[in-house]
Order: sequence, then C-alpha cells, then structure tokens
Amino acid sequence: MNGNLTPKQISRALFEADPMNTSCRENDCLDEYDYVAQAVADRLIEGWSLDRALVTEVSEWFFNGEQFDVSRLTLAFKLIREEWP
Repeated sequence: MNGNLTPKQISRALFEADPMNTSCRENDCLDEYDYVAQAVADRLIEGWSLDRALVTEVSEWFFNGEQFDVSRLTLAFKLIREEWP
C-alpha cells in the first residue's frame, strides 16, 4: 500500500501540514517539501513503513539526522494516510 503513494501526494500533505513551520503555505511555495517527499517515496518503494521513512527523512533533511519531536508530523501522517485508496 505504501508504495502506491507518489512524491506529489506526500509533498502536498507536507505542504498542507508544514510540520517544519517554513511558512510555505503563506508563501505559496508548493515545492517546499518536494525533496523530502521524493526521498520518502524512494524509501517506501524499498519496503520501509511510512512512519519510518518520513521520520528518517525529516530527521536527515531538517535535523542533521538527530532525533526530534515526531509529534510535529501528526497532521502530515493524517493527510498522507487520507491519500491511500
């Protein structure tokens, strides 16, 4: 099921949730999370769970691989899961 998510769907959910508070919605920066979304989609194709892929990639891109408060991703997870058939 996870492998069916496209980078566009993931990026859109991240844009709507803006878990890193980049103000992308206010600035209409629709591609703000494209690079993270592509990396997550690649991980899903490799068989990773959505949770593991998203947490890992957000950690890598925004926190230099360090741990962070994953509750920041709650809305993003909800929106992404709504994309599933």
